[in-house]
Amino acid sequence: MPLITFTGLPSSGKTTWAKELQRQLQKKIETAKESNTPGHNYNIIYHSDETLGISHDVYRDSNLEKHARGNQMSAVKRDLSRSNFVILDSLAYIKGFRYQLFCEAKGVVTPHCVIQVINPIEKCIEWNESESKENKWDQDLVHQLLMRYEEPNGDSRWDSPLFTILSADENEKLPIDEIWDSLVLKRPPPPNAATLVKPTSGNNFLQELDRQTQEVISKILQHQQITTVGGEVLVNKDQQLVVELPPTPVSIAQMQRIRRTYISLNRMRSVDIDRITPLFVEYVNRSLNSD
Repeated sequence: MPLITFTGLPSSGKTTWAKELQRQLQKKIETAKESNTPGHNYNIIYHSDETLGISHDVYRDSNLEKHARGNQMSAVKRDLSRSNFVILDSLAYIKGFRYQLFCEAKGVVTPHCVIQVINPIEKCIEWNESESKENKWDQDLVHQLLMRYEEPNGDSRWDSPLFTILSADENEKLPIDEIWDSLVLKRPPPPNAATLVKPTSGNNFLQELDRQTQEVISKILQHQQITTVGGEVLVNKDQQLVVELPPTPVSIAQMQRIRRTYISLNRMRSVDIDRITPLFVEYVNRSLNSD
């Protein structure tokens, strides 16, 4: 049922905490069974780079890494249900990837949370080089991933609720009661038109999805050719749809990345064709404001 996404640097202690969470969740389930309270019928499914056969070297190549994230996403989508805790023990250092995971959970009407495991880079390197460490990371790669890491933000829906664990603190404890309450006792967020899973409506929908999103991007880029930065772009006069650009330049690559992500999220779903542009404009504004 609920999705639990771990995030943090290599050798920060994520797997140790993920395994501890798995153990404590099982105890909670057993207690719920005895009292016949919510959570008594849950199972726990654990996924990690190791269980999915993803090597450290994947993170050196953007194409290989993209494929690896696809494998992680497929595993989560396959196992999300009303009777499963799905734990994803991965770096999850890209906020766009965490947003996609959030959308998958919301699409099947199940709660989710993010657990960030924090450890100073010096401590990560120390733990990585310890004799007990079996599958060590290359130090240069660890530093590269530190530079790429996009910190989760508890104010963002896709990173909330956010639980932070200070891995190097000897007195740190897993907030199992708070996690259980947020995932089992809290009602899941209602799905919306952008995330609710429905059968696709065929090639016509996909063509319109591609055409309408490209029109919005084209108008934004035309606006930037005239105005240096910022301002409002009137996308549709009749519907009064406006994209609010930030006071910094927005690159073509950034806009196309936003468009590709939106298309990917909606390719296997169906919304009314006349809602494609309004929903995309809303998504663009949200993406630009969060960058």
